[in-house]
Amino acid sequence: MPIVEVLRRRGVWLAVGLLGLLAYVPALASSPGRMPADTKLYLYLDPGRLLADAPFTFDARQFAGWVPHQVIAYLWPQGPWYWLGDAGGLPDWVVHRLWIGTLAVLAGTGVLWAARRLGLGVVAALTAALVYQLSPYLLPYVSRTSAMLLPWAGLGWIVGLTVGAATRTKWRDAALAALVVASVGAVNATALLMIVPAPLLWLAVAAYGSRM
Repeated sequence: MPIVEVLRRRGVWLAVGLLGLLAYVPALASSPGRMPADTKLYLYLDPGRLLADAPFTFDARQFAGWVPHQVIAYLWPQGPWYWLGDAGGLPDWVVHRLWIGTLAVLAGTGVLWAARRLGLGVVAALTAALVYQLSPYLLPYVSRTSAMLLPWAGLGWIVGLTVGAATRTKWRDAALAALVVASVGAVNATALLMIVPAPLLWLAVAAYGSRM
């Protein structure tokens, strides 16, 4: 393997490591032992019950019954995340901070990967990833509605997979893009619509460029 390729790969892994440190360390160091009222209360009180109830649109266990709001959306990925944390005996606040850190690192690495796929060098791609991952956009959501951050975390991956689906003959990128959209867009359609312009803009630019 050429030495240039080895250095490039090492640079990418160093970039991923930096993004991970900047995602997990601040999250775990912030207000240790304190659990915010984030998203659904049963994610912390009884995630197993939440997952068991999620497939049903009516709950008859209380007087006159009730229709759960958006509970089915937590079948994946947030519900299983908290269930695994609870099964592993981790404190609720640690599970929450790891969730926030994972969303942040997915956001950063997704942009890093998409930028590399678009032809940017490692330094330029890392700069784009840092700007995106450290955006103040996530601050209003980390303690109350972190599920709204899922589309933000998946944007880079969706753009990168859109590039691959449009420039390659294989169907794998298109299928993976569909899986990412399903994973990040189940909770809130409005949040998903906020990221739709990015892949559409790339497709428009690519289509215009092909005609030049």
